[in-house]
Amino acid sequence: MLKLLDRFLGLTEKIFFVGANGALIVILFINIANIGSRFMWERGLIWVFPWTTVLFVWMVFLGFYVIYRRNRDIKVDIVYRLMPLRAQNAVTILTNLIIMALMGVILWQAQTLLPRQVGNMDYVGLQRYWLSVPFYASCALILLDFLRDTLERLINGPPDEGESVSANVPRGV
Repeated sequence: MLKLLDRFLGLTEKIFFVGANGALIVILFINIANIGSRFMWERGLIWVFPWTTVLFVWMVFLGFYVIYRRNRDIKVDIVYRLMPLRAQNAVTILTNLIIMALMGVILWQAQTLLPRQVGNMDYVGLQRYWLSVPFYASCALILLDFLRDTLERLINGPPDEGESVSANVPRGV
């Protein structure tokens, strides 16, 4: 079950990675088109800035999960690395529980916040809540990933001593 969940999370990581990079590519192309339009016809494309804003927000929120999943976030783990393996495992589980609670609170608030984000965005035609949908999706995936890691640690115990130290560092520490 945990391996299936891990494969699902890995697939969504790839989809979010492609989505974030796709948003960046579209931002680049529409801004190049806007610059070209200003140069050739002395008129800018009025819809470029609003779409750039939307795509930038989506890129950041999609990338939020990718950065976490690829373990590219910032950690301060000096004290953690000095602990025995069992203590590291306990700290990781505690940290996971705290982060899952935080993600739960964020997702719980989504039901209140999404209906309040109404009104079409000018020149985009989307409701304002579409800006935050990738954020909530990333939070849900991060919650699932921490849940998977916690269950794996509770079932299998701490990782073996032979594994690399960076693999033992909790993502939230």
